[in-house]
Amino acid sequence: MTNWPAIWAVFAGGLVAGAYIGKVPAALPTLRGSLDLTLVESGFIATMLNVMGMLVGIFAGMLCDRFGHKRLALAGLAVMSGGGTLGAAAWGFAPLLAARFLEGVGFILFTVSGSALIIAAAARADRPRALGLWSAYMPSGGCLALLAAPLVIGAWGWRELWAGLALAAAACFALVARAVPAPRYGRVGSLQLVLETLAQKGNIALALLFACYVAQWTSVMIWLPTFAVDERGASATVAALLTALMVLANVPGNLAGGWLLARGVRRGPLVIAASAIAALSELAMLNDALPDALRFAMVLVFSACTGVIPASIFAGLPVHAKTAQHIGTGNGMVMQASQAGQFFGPLLIAWLASRFGGWDAALWAMLAFAAGGGACGAAILRIERRMRA
Repeated sequence: MTNWPAIWAVFAGGLVAGAYIGKVPAALPTLRGSLDLTLVESGFIATMLNVMGMLVGIFAGMLCDRFGHKRLALAGLAVMSGGGTLGAAAWGFAPLLAARFLEGVGFILFTVSGSALIIAAAARADRPRALGLWSAYMPSGGCLALLAAPLVIGAWGWRELWAGLALAAAACFALVARAVPAPRYGRVGSLQLVLETLAQKGNIALALLFACYVAQWTSVMIWLPTFAVDERGASATVAALLTALMVLANVPGNLAGGWLLARGVRRGPLVIAASAIAALSELAMLNDALPDALRFAMVLVFSACTGVIPASIFAGLPVHAKTAQHIGTGNGMVMQASQAGQFFGPLLIAWLASRFGGWDAALWAMLAFAAGGGACGAAILRIERRMRA
Protein backbone atom coordinates (compact mmCIF):
# COMPACT_ATOMS: atom_id res chain seq x y z
CA MET A 1 0.00 0.00 0.00
CA THR A 2 1.32 3.41 -0.96
CA ASN A 3 2.17 5.80 1.88
CA TRP A 4 1.10 9.06 0.23
CA PRO A 5 1.65 11.25 3.33
CA ALA A 6 5.31 10.15 3.30
CA ILE A 7 5.58 10.89 -0.43
CA TRP A 8 4.11 14.36 -0.01
CA ALA A 9 6.44 15.04 2.93
CA VAL A 10 9.48 14.18 0.80
CA PHE A 11 8.09 16.27 -2.06
CA ALA A 12 7.72 19.24 0.32
CA GLY A 13 11.42 18.94 1.10
CA GLY A 14 12.08 18.79 -2.63
CA LEU A 15 10.17 22.04 -3.14
CA VAL A 16 12.44 23.74 -0.61
CA ALA A 17 15.51 22.25 -2.32
CA GLY A 18 14.28 23.57 -5.67
CA ALA A 19 13.71 26.99 -4.10
CA TYR A 20 17.32 27.01 -2.88
CA ILE A 21 18.32 26.79 -6.56
CA GLY A 22 15.78 29.35 -7.77
CA LYS A 23 16.40 32.01 -5.11
CA VAL A 24 19.84 33.04 -6.40
CA PRO A 25 19.11 34.24 -9.98
CA ALA A 26 16.36 36.57 -8.75
CA ALA A 27 18.51 37.85 -5.86
CA LEU A 28 21.83 38.33 -7.70
CA PRO A 29 21.34 42.00 -8.63
CA THR A 30 20.55 42.87 -5.01
CA LEU A 31 23.36 40.66 -3.71
CA ARG A 32 25.89 42.35 -5.98
CA GLY A 33 24.85 45.78 -4.73
CA SER A 34 24.64 44.81 -1.06
CA LEU A 35 27.90 42.86 -0.81
CA ASP A 36 29.82 44.59 -3.64
CA LEU A 37 30.27 41.35 -5.57
CA THR A 38 32.04 41.22 -8.93
CA LEU A 39 30.44 39.44 -11.87
CA VAL A 40 32.86 36.52 -11.45
CA GLU A 41 32.07 36.25 -7.72
CA SER A 42 28.36 36.30 -8.56
CA GLY A 43 28.95 33.43 -10.97
CA PHE A 44 30.58 31.36 -8.24
CA ILE A 45 27.63 32.02 -5.92
CA ALA A 46 25.18 30.95 -8.65
CA THR A 47 27.01 27.77 -9.68
CA MET A 48 28.28 26.42 -6.34
CA LEU A 49 25.38 23.94 -6.02
CA ASN A 50 26.06 22.63 -9.52
CA VAL A 51 29.76 22.20 -8.77
CA MET A 52 29.02 20.29 -5.58
CA GLY A 53 26.68 17.89 -7.34
CA MET A 54 29.07 17.47 -10.25
CA LEU A 55 31.91 16.48 -7.91
CA VAL A 56 30.26 14.31 -5.24
CA GLY A 57 26.89 13.08 -6.56
CA ILE A 58 27.65 9.36 -6.70
CA PHE A 59 29.60 9.57 -3.40
CA ALA A 60 26.59 11.17 -1.71
CA GLY A 61 24.34 8.47 -3.15
CA MET A 62 26.66 5.79 -1.83
CA LEU A 63 26.56 7.34 1.64
CA CYS A 64 22.76 7.31 1.53
CA ASP A 65 22.65 3.64 0.51
CA ARG A 66 25.32 2.72 3.04
CA PHE A 67 24.08 4.58 6.12
CA GLY A 68 20.35 5.04 5.54
CA HIS A 69 18.24 7.15 3.18
CA LYS A 70 16.12 8.81 5.86
CA ARG A 71 19.12 9.57 8.05
CA LEU A 72 20.96 11.29 5.19
CA ALA A 73 17.81 13.05 3.97
CA LEU A 74 17.36 14.59 7.42
CA ALA A 75 21.03 15.51 7.50
CA GLY A 76 20.61 17.21 4.13
CA LEU A 77 17.67 19.32 5.32
CA ALA A 78 19.54 20.26 8.49
CA VAL A 79 22.64 21.31 6.54
CA MET A 80 20.51 23.27 4.05
CA SER A 81 18.86 25.10 6.94
CA GLY A 82 22.21 25.84 8.55
CA GLY A 83 23.68 27.04 5.27
CA GLY A 84 20.72 29.34 4.69
CA THR A 85 21.05 30.78 8.19
CA LEU A 86 24.77 31.42 7.67
CA GLY A 87 24.02 33.01 4.31
CA ALA A 88 21.45 35.35 5.84
CA ALA A 89 24.18 36.68 8.14
CA ALA A 90 26.93 36.84 5.49
CA TRP A 91 28.85 40.13 5.27
CA GLY A 92 30.86 39.44 2.13
CA PHE A 93 31.75 37.07 -0.67
CA ALA A 94 33.71 34.49 1.37
CA PRO A 95 31.05 33.75 4.01
CA LEU A 96 28.29 33.76 1.40
CA LEU A 97 30.24 31.29 -0.72
CA ALA A 98 30.82 29.10 2.36
CA ALA A 99 27.09 29.23 3.08
CA ARG A 100 26.35 28.29 -0.51
CA PHE A 101 28.78 25.37 -0.18
CA LEU A 102 26.83 24.09 2.84
CA GLU A 103 23.55 24.54 0.97
CA GLY A 104 25.03 22.48 -1.87
CA VAL A 105 26.03 19.67 0.49
CA GLY A 106 22.54 19.62 2.00
CA PHE A 107 20.87 19.80 -1.41
CA ILE A 108 22.78 16.81 -2.76
CA LEU A 109 22.26 14.70 0.36
CA PHE A 110 18.52 15.32 0.37
CA THR A 111 17.84 14.99 -3.34
CA VAL A 112 19.77 11.74 -3.80
CA SER A 113 17.91 10.30 -0.80
CA GLY A 114 14.52 11.57 -1.90
CA SER A 115 14.03 9.15 -4.80
CA ALA A 116 14.84 6.13 -2.63
CA LEU A 117 12.45 7.30 0.10
CA ILE A 118 9.62 7.74 -2.41
CA ILE A 119 10.31 4.38 -4.04
CA ALA A 120 10.19 2.71 -0.62
CA ALA A 121 6.93 4.48 0.26
CA ALA A 122 5.14 3.69 -3.03
CA ALA A 123 3.55 0.41 -4.05
CA ARG A 124 4.98 -0.91 -7.31
CA ALA A 125 1.90 0.11 -9.33
CA ASP A 126 2.06 3.68 -7.97
CA ARG A 127 5.80 4.21 -8.39
CA PRO A 128 5.70 5.88 -11.84
CA ARG A 129 3.14 8.44 -10.65
CA ALA A 130 4.95 9.02 -7.36
CA LEU A 131 8.28 9.49 -9.13
CA GLY A 132 6.63 11.70 -11.75
CA LEU A 133 5.54 13.91 -8.86
CA TRP A 134 9.05 13.83 -7.40
CA SER A 135 10.57 14.84 -10.74
CA ALA A 136 8.56 18.10 -10.50
CA TYR A 137 10.31 19.24 -7.31
CA MET A 138 12.95 21.29 -9.12
CA PRO A 139 10.76 23.28 -11.56
CA SER A 140 8.00 23.70 -8.95
CA GLY A 141 10.31 24.90 -6.19
CA GLY A 142 12.40 26.95 -8.59
CA CYS A 143 9.32 28.65 -10.04
CA LEU A 144 7.99 29.47 -6.56
CA ALA A 145 11.33 31.05 -5.68
CA LEU A 146 11.49 33.01 -8.95
CA LEU A 147 8.02 34.44 -8.32
CA ALA A 148 8.36 35.03 -4.56
CA ALA A 149 11.92 36.34 -4.42
CA PRO A 150 11.25 39.78 -5.97
CA LEU A 151 8.30 40.31 -3.61
CA VAL A 152 10.20 39.24 -0.49
CA ILE A 153 13.33 41.16 -1.43
CA GLY A 154 11.29 44.25 -2.29
CA ALA A 155 9.36 44.15 1.00
CA TRP A 156 12.13 43.08 3.40
CA GLY A 157 15.43 42.21 1.73
CA TRP A 158 17.51 39.31 0.46
CA ARG A 159 18.60 38.27 3.97
CA GLU A 160 14.98 37.67 4.91
CA LEU A 161 14.56 35.50 1.81
CA TRP A 162 17.54 33.37 2.91
CA ALA A 163 16.23 33.17 6.48
CA GLY A 164 12.71 32.28 5.37
CA LEU A 165 13.93 29.36 3.26
CA ALA A 166 16.16 28.21 6.13
CA LEU A 167 13.05 28.07 8.34
CA ALA A 168 11.20 26.18 5.59
CA ALA A 169 14.02 23.59 5.45
CA ALA A 170 13.82 23.21 9.25
CA ALA A 171 10.05 22.72 9.03
CA CYS A 172 10.53 20.03 6.37
CA PHE A 173 13.09 18.34 8.65
CA ALA A 174 10.36 17.96 11.28
CA LEU A 175 7.83 16.82 8.67
CA VAL A 176 10.10 14.17 7.14
CA ALA A 177 11.22 12.96 10.58
CA ARG A 178 7.60 12.42 11.59
CA ALA A 179 5.92 11.23 8.38
CA VAL A 180 8.53 9.20 6.48
CA PRO A 181 9.50 5.67 7.59
CA ALA A 182 13.12 4.56 7.25
CA PRO A 183 13.59 1.85 4.57
CA ARG A 184 15.39 -1.30 5.72
CA TYR A 185 17.90 -2.82 3.32
CA GLY A 186 20.96 -5.03 3.50
CA ARG A 187 24.49 -3.90 4.26
CA VAL A 188 26.36 -3.80 0.96
CA GLY A 189 29.87 -2.32 1.23
CA SER A 190 30.57 1.21 -0.02
CA LEU A 191 32.98 0.32 -2.83
CA GLN A 192 30.75 -2.55 -3.92
CA LEU A 193 27.77 -0.19 -4.16
CA VAL A 194 29.68 2.15 -6.48
CA LEU A 195 31.20 -0.55 -8.67
CA GLU A 196 27.96 -2.50 -9.07
CA THR A 197 26.05 0.69 -9.88
CA LEU A 198 28.59 1.71 -12.53
CA ALA A 199 28.39 -1.78 -14.03
CA GLN A 200 24.67 -1.35 -14.85
CA LYS A 201 24.38 -0.14 -18.47
CA GLY A 202 20.92 1.24 -17.76
CA ASN A 203 22.31 3.55 -15.07
CA ILE A 204 24.88 4.90 -17.51
CA ALA A 205 22.19 5.56 -20.13
CA LEU A 206 19.95 7.30 -17.57
CA ALA A 207 22.83 9.48 -16.37
CA LEU A 208 23.84 10.53 -19.89
CA LEU A 209 20.20 11.20 -20.73
CA PHE A 210 19.82 13.52 -17.74
CA ALA A 211 23.00 15.40 -18.73
CA CYS A 212 21.69 15.94 -22.29
CA TYR A 213 18.26 17.00 -21.03
CA VAL A 214 19.40 19.55 -18.44
CA ALA A 215 22.05 20.98 -20.78
CA GLN A 216 19.17 22.05 -23.04
CA TRP A 217 16.55 22.96 -20.45
CA THR A 218 18.87 24.89 -18.12
CA SER A 219 20.41 26.79 -21.03
CA VAL A 220 16.98 28.03 -22.09
CA MET A 221 16.04 28.92 -18.51
CA ILE A 222 19.26 30.83 -17.80
CA TRP A 223 19.60 32.74 -21.07
CA LEU A 224 15.92 33.47 -21.80
CA PRO A 225 15.91 36.60 -19.57
CA THR A 226 19.12 37.88 -21.17
CA PHE A 227 17.72 37.30 -24.66
CA ALA A 228 14.41 38.98 -23.77
CA VAL A 229 16.08 42.07 -22.29
CA ASP A 230 19.09 42.51 -24.59
CA GLU A 231 17.66 41.31 -27.91
CA ARG A 232 13.98 42.24 -27.58
CA GLY A 233 14.04 45.19 -25.16
CA ALA A 234 11.80 43.59 -22.54
CA SER A 235 11.83 44.87 -18.98
CA ALA A 236 13.45 42.82 -16.22
CA THR A 237 10.01 42.13 -14.75
CA VAL A 238 8.65 40.80 -18.04
CA ALA A 239 11.78 38.71 -18.55
CA ALA A 240 11.41 37.20 -15.06
CA LEU A 241 7.74 36.40 -15.74
CA LEU A 242 8.54 34.72 -19.06
CA THR A 243 11.21 32.62 -17.36
CA ALA A 244 8.85 31.63 -14.55
CA LEU A 245 6.25 30.53 -17.13
CA MET A 246 8.89 28.48 -18.93
CA VAL A 247 9.89 26.76 -15.67
CA LEU A 248 6.26 26.21 -14.64
CA ALA A 249 5.44 24.61 -18.01
CA ASN A 250 7.80 21.78 -17.13
CA VAL A 251 5.63 20.59 -14.22
CA PRO A 252 2.69 19.21 -16.27
CA GLY A 253 5.24 17.32 -18.35
CA ASN A 254 6.73 15.76 -15.21
CA LEU A 255 3.30 14.64 -14.02
CA ALA A 256 2.29 13.45 -17.50
CA GLY A 257 5.46 11.37 -17.72
CA GLY A 258 4.57 9.50 -14.52
CA TRP A 259 0.98 9.05 -15.70
CA LEU A 260 2.04 7.64 -19.08
CA LEU A 261 4.59 5.26 -17.54
CA ALA A 262 1.97 4.02 -15.08
CA ARG A 263 -0.27 3.16 -18.04
CA GLY A 264 2.31 1.04 -19.77
CA VAL A 265 4.04 3.49 -22.11
CA ARG A 266 7.63 2.33 -22.46
CA ARG A 267 10.41 4.56 -21.25
CA GLY A 268 12.59 4.39 -24.37
CA PRO A 269 9.98 5.49 -26.94
CA LEU A 270 8.74 8.20 -24.56
CA VAL A 271 12.25 9.65 -24.30
CA ILE A 272 12.82 9.40 -28.07
CA ALA A 273 9.55 11.23 -28.78
CA ALA A 274 10.34 13.97 -26.25
CA SER A 275 13.83 14.43 -27.73
CA ALA A 276 12.38 14.76 -31.23
CA ILE A 277 9.92 17.41 -30.02
CA ALA A 278 12.81 19.20 -28.29
CA ALA A 279 14.76 19.35 -31.56
CA LEU A 280 11.76 20.67 -33.52
CA SER A 281 11.05 23.26 -30.81
CA GLU A 282 14.67 24.43 -30.84
CA LEU A 283 14.55 24.91 -34.60
CA ALA A 284 11.64 27.32 -34.08
CA MET A 285 12.92 28.96 -30.87
CA LEU A 286 16.18 30.01 -32.52
CA ASN A 287 14.69 31.11 -35.85
CA ASP A 288 14.78 34.91 -36.20
CA ALA A 289 12.30 34.78 -39.09
CA LEU A 290 9.45 33.72 -36.79
CA PRO A 291 7.42 36.17 -34.66
CA ASP A 292 8.40 36.43 -31.01
CA ALA A 293 5.04 35.15 -29.75
CA LEU A 294 5.40 31.92 -31.74
CA ARG A 295 9.00 31.51 -30.62
CA PHE A 296 8.02 31.83 -26.95
CA ALA A 297 5.12 29.43 -27.50
CA MET A 298 7.68 26.90 -28.72
CA VAL A 299 9.74 27.55 -25.58
CA LEU A 300 6.69 26.49 -23.57
CA VAL A 301 6.13 23.43 -25.79
CA PHE A 302 9.79 22.51 -25.35
CA SER A 303 9.64 22.78 -21.55
CA ALA A 304 6.32 20.95 -21.21
CA CYS A 305 7.09 18.05 -23.55
CA THR A 306 10.61 17.42 -22.30
CA GLY A 307 9.23 17.27 -18.75
CA VAL A 308 8.51 13.57 -19.34
CA ILE A 309 12.28 12.92 -19.44
CA PRO A 310 13.11 13.46 -15.73
CA ALA A 311 9.99 11.47 -14.81
CA SER A 312 11.25 8.64 -17.02
CA ILE A 313 14.69 8.81 -15.44
CA PHE A 314 13.55 8.74 -11.81
CA ALA A 315 11.06 5.96 -12.54
CA GLY A 316 13.88 4.03 -14.21
CA LEU A 317 16.14 4.07 -11.14
CA PRO A 318 14.51 1.07 -9.39
CA VAL A 319 14.30 -0.78 -12.72
CA HIS A 320 18.04 -0.56 -13.35
CA ALA A 321 19.31 -0.79 -9.75
CA LYS A 322 20.96 -4.11 -8.90
CA THR A 323 19.08 -4.18 -5.56
CA ALA A 324 16.91 -1.76 -3.59
CA GLN A 325 20.00 -0.69 -1.64
CA HIS A 326 21.65 0.47 -4.88
CA ILE A 327 18.94 3.03 -5.73
CA GLY A 328 20.54 5.95 -3.89
CA THR A 329 23.91 5.35 -5.51
CA GLY A 330 22.25 5.18 -8.92
CA ASN A 331 20.41 8.41 -8.19
CA GLY A 332 23.67 10.01 -7.10
CA MET A 333 25.24 8.99 -10.40
CA VAL A 334 22.29 10.46 -12.32
CA MET A 335 22.37 13.68 -10.26
CA GLN A 336 26.12 14.02 -10.83
CA ALA A 337 25.59 13.87 -14.59
CA SER A 338 22.69 16.29 -14.27
CA GLN A 339 24.77 18.86 -12.42
CA ALA A 340 27.55 18.54 -15.02
CA GLY A 341 25.02 19.23 -17.77
CA GLN A 342 23.65 22.24 -15.87
CA PHE A 343 27.16 23.62 -15.41
CA PHE A 344 28.68 23.08 -18.86
CA GLY A 345 25.59 23.36 -21.09
CA PRO A 346 24.81 27.07 -20.51
CA LEU A 347 28.52 27.94 -20.69
CA LEU A 348 28.81 26.24 -24.10
CA ILE A 349 25.68 27.99 -25.41
CA ALA A 350 26.95 31.38 -24.21
CA TRP A 351 30.38 30.81 -25.76
CA LEU A 352 28.88 29.84 -29.12
CA ALA A 353 26.49 32.81 -29.09
CA SER A 354 29.26 35.29 -28.26
CA ARG A 355 31.92 33.72 -30.48
CA PHE A 356 29.87 33.22 -33.64
CA GLY A 357 27.58 36.22 -33.68
CA GLY A 358 24.26 35.47 -32.02
CA TRP A 359 22.01 33.01 -30.27
CA ASP A 360 21.15 31.23 -33.51
CA ALA A 361 24.78 30.02 -33.59
CA ALA A 362 23.96 27.82 -30.57
CA LEU A 363 21.33 25.86 -32.50
CA TRP A 364 23.66 23.03 -33.50
CA ALA A 365 24.75 22.47 -29.90
CA MET A 366 21.12 22.34 -28.75
CA LEU A 367 20.27 19.91 -31.55
CA ALA A 368 23.29 17.78 -30.61
CA PHE A 369 22.03 17.58 -27.00
CA ALA A 370 18.57 16.60 -28.27
CA ALA A 371 20.09 13.92 -30.51
CA GLY A 372 22.11 12.64 -27.56
CA GLY A 373 18.90 12.35 -25.54
CA GLY A 374 17.26 10.41 -28.35
CA ALA A 375 20.25 8.07 -28.58
CA CYS A 376 20.04 7.44 -24.82
CA GLY A 377 16.33 6.70 -25.22
CA ALA A 378 17.14 4.14 -27.91
CA ALA A 379 19.79 2.57 -25.67
CA ILE A 380 17.32 2.36 -22.78
CA LEU A 381 14.77 0.73 -25.09
CA ARG A 382 17.27 -1.96 -26.08
CA ILE A 383 18.45 -2.57 -22.51
CA GLU A 384 14.93 -2.87 -21.09
CA ARG A 385 13.83 -5.08 -23.99
CA ARG A 386 16.67 -7.49 -23.12
CA MET A 387 15.70 -7.32 -19.43
CA ARG A 388 12.11 -8.31 -20.24
CA ALA A 389 13.31 -11.11 -22.48
